[in-house]
Amino acid sequence: MNNSVILIVSATKAECEPTLKKMTERKIISPCLFSGSLNQQKIELLIGGIGSVATTFNLTQTLMQRKYNRAISIGIAGSFEDEIRIGDAVQITEDCFADLGVDDNGRFISLRQAGLDSECDLMINPSPASTHHRQLRGITVQTASGSMRRIDELVRRHSPKVETMENAAFFYVCRKFQIPFASFRAISNKVEPRNREKWRTEIAIERVNSLLQEELRPV
Repeated sequence: MNNSVILIVSATKAECEPTLKKMTERKIISPCLFSGSLNQQKIELLIGGIGSVATTFNLTQTLMQRKYNRAISIGIAGSFEDEIRIGDAVQITEDCFADLGVDDNGRFISLRQAGLDSECDLMINPSPASTHHRQLRGITVQTASGSMRRIDELVRRHSPKVETMENAAFFYVCRKFQIPFASFRAISNKVEPRNREKWRTEIAIERVNSLLQEELRPV
């Protein structure tokens, strides 16, 4: 086993529970940070919290205190397209804070369009993971989309494939710390008028954790 450590980031404990259960030599560093081994890899698992604010704070605090050679985000996501089905696993390689901008008399404009220098409009992972899973564009929102008016507007502005509430924050912090990163999500629901009865969260959680375990297998 080498001395490198990989940081796994998940918004909630539920989204990474299958991986937590498989970790050996597991230790609790803090209420939201666990260390251990998986597939002969040293890993630490951070429960970053729901939304961009919690993710940014907890991930920044962790990276300021500890050193990693790589970071991987896992979790569930909503899909905008029928061809990306419930349970499908994807790699997000582009993301943005989709609702960060200016309301100009009812017309949304991004910070860059408003003449403000911003790194948040579109962030691209310069070195995504080498994997056969589909690489696509996501958006990150502060309010999960649940009405057709909002959904249509987001699709028109960003042409996204999936939606999360944390991924752009993960991108932003990792880029600032210049740490290689990858983001994997599995689809739990369609982005549509809100109907939790159609969600398949358990299936998505099992799928993204299986993908992570594949990713961590020694080459």
